[in-house]
Amino acid sequence: MRLSYDEEGDVLEVIFDERLHRARSPKRAYKLRLGIVLYLTADTRQLVQLTLVSYRALAEFPVIHFDGWDKLSKSDKALLTPMLKSPAIAAFLRIDPQTGDGHIASANMLEALPLPLDAIYV
Repeated sequence: MRLSYDEEGDVLEVIFDERLHRARSPKRAYKLRLGIVLYLTADTRQLVQLTLVSYRALAEFPVIHFDGWDKLSKSDKALLTPMLKSPAIAAFLRIDPQTGDGHIASANMLEALPLPLDAIYV
């Protein structure tokens, strides 16, 4: 896993699999809400990347509504629900699949990391 944070744009990118991220194979984007997108490989549906725009700003809200979740098909929700509950994603955001409400993990997590975020591999 690699984290990249653009402080000026307040954009956190979480790359779950660098090999899949760099591959030229098609990716499928799932917009969970404005500025929060989960990318999977189109063919094998493996986690590739999570992008959070306005990360620090969103992390200040105790509850946010993931309106993009409401617009997903039942089959897409069935595919994504186990992934959203996985520790890899739950470290950054939580969504209640029933209501579409959730929250972003604390922005304080960024200060806890010792190196420039574009260099961190977990």
